[in-house]
Amino acid sequence: MSQHLATEAVRKAIEQYVKDRAENRFTTADIARFMGIDEYPVRAAVSWLARYGLIEIIPGVRSKRYRSMPTDRRPHDDDYSVSMYRVKEKASEVDFAALNRAFGFA
Repeated sequence: MSQHLATEAVRKAIEQYVKDRAENRFTTADIARFMGIDEYPVRAAVSWLARYGLIEIIPGVRSKRYRSMPTDRRPHDDDYSVSMYRVKEKASEVDFAALNRAFGFA
């Protein structure tokens, strides 16, 4: 895949990843591995998906990562943590008739 990865392709990959694992949590590295591509364009797409409310960071949950190579010059120690994401739940329509029956108004 090209470096200019469509956000829609990442969204679909996330949905399939979550469905395949029956667990709504993932990192950008998980999705990149699942798609067989570099992580950087996935991170950009995930940023847009989060901005538009389709996914969200799981508060207080981090995934531990390790420096991949001794030549890695990123400013962190041998290990560091990354955000875990989840697909945001879509709200369903309210059944006011059922609520009225449940609370004795009908």
